Amino acid sequence: MNSLLRCSRVRTASSLLKTAPSSRRFLATEIDANTDAKPEKRVRKDFTQRLNNGPSFSDFTSSSAPLTPAEAMEKAQSKAAKARLPRWLKTDIPVGKEVSRIRKTLRELKLHTVCEEARCPNMGECWGGGKHGTATATIMIMGDTCTRGCRFCSVKTSKTPGALDANEPQNVARALAAWGLDYVVLTSVDRDDLPDFGSAHFAETVRSIREQAPQMMIECLTPDFLGRADLIEPVAQSGLDVYAHNIETVEGLQRSVRDHRANYKQSMFVLEHVKRTKPTLLTKSSIMLGVGETDAEVMQTMRDLRTAGVDIVTLGQYMRPTKRHMKVHEYVTPEKFAHWEKIGSELGFVYAASGPLVRSSYKAGEFFISEILRKRASASMRNVAASVAEGRNKSPAIQA
Repeated sequence: MNSLLRCSRVRTASSLLKTAPSSRRFLATEIDANTDAKPEKRVRKDFTQRLNNGPSFSDFTSSSAPLTPAEAMEKAQSKAAKARLPRWLKTDIPVGKEVSRIRKTLRELKLHTVCEEARCPNMGECWGGGKHGTATATIMIMGDTCTRGCRFCSVKTSKTPGALDANEPQNVARALAAWGLDYVVLTSVDRDDLPDFGSAHFAETVRSIREQAPQMMIECLTPDFLGRADLIEPVAQSGLDVYAHNIETVEGLQRSVRDHRANYKQSMFVLEHVKRTKPTLLTKSSIMLGVGETDAEVMQTMRDLRTAGVDIVTLGQYMRPTKRHMKVHEYVTPEKFAHWEKIGSELGFVYAASGPLVRSSYKAGEFFISEILRKRASASMRNVAASVAEGRNKSPAIQA
């Protein structure tokens, strides 16, 4: 009996499954359970229609008709040509035994050079001696971190750089004496965090070099010391041969190029006060071109420098260190630089160096400056000898 009941229940359940409409889920969509029916393919006609009726690629690129493949290639090549450096700005990568030796010495003595920090294109020529054989280096003292943030400079910045190294003046002097350099440029980061902005440290470094390498010619490329005369004077009287301070650019572009704490009149005051402090000291300044200046502004800047008593001026092309720095407005041609060099001579500068790769501490410039200093030293020695001879000639007459 029980077996008959179980069979009837199974038959009843199976008949219900056959007769009752059933459904199942297929990809989250309900469809008929008919085994012969296939899932209907969804066609997004509305989206396709909107896409076909919408804007084309040319609507986003320009208002004119789309470029042909040949025109597009020509346009791309034109952009690439503009992005490339002009041929006159290409230089060899600084390599060689002398470069490696100097780098090793710098690391051992924990010294920094502006040649490396500013990525100077002339580093190989300067360190190796170049065609004139005048080996030079530009040492950056007071650390490698600046308290200012000029838009053209690649040196690190911070409001609170590390403390000064008290042994740095002696380390610098010892390194330079070991290298046997002919001409050295001392420069520094701005140290607005220090009470004297680093003036005493600068002067102490010059005196240390004079003690250990008395024959070496020393140029100091200094900060503006915020225009304080009492901080400019110790450096000017420390025993250096050339006092340099860069005006950087024309007056109208100062705020867009330099840090807000630097300005045109303040820099001009530094150069003027150096001449008042020590009239026989050579003074020097530099102008970057290619940052948006006009010819009239460059001319006025050169006249102002000459009025301030500046003896040496250098003009060079601004080179963008990284994409984070201000863009190059234009690449000035060598012919234009030659024009400004001629103008410099006409304005009465003792020496004017102007060229795409010229920098404020350019090697070739230092060769000519060293020649000027040697001639001055020779003339001074001749004057002393003449005075001594004249005194000897007069002495018998005095005795008589």
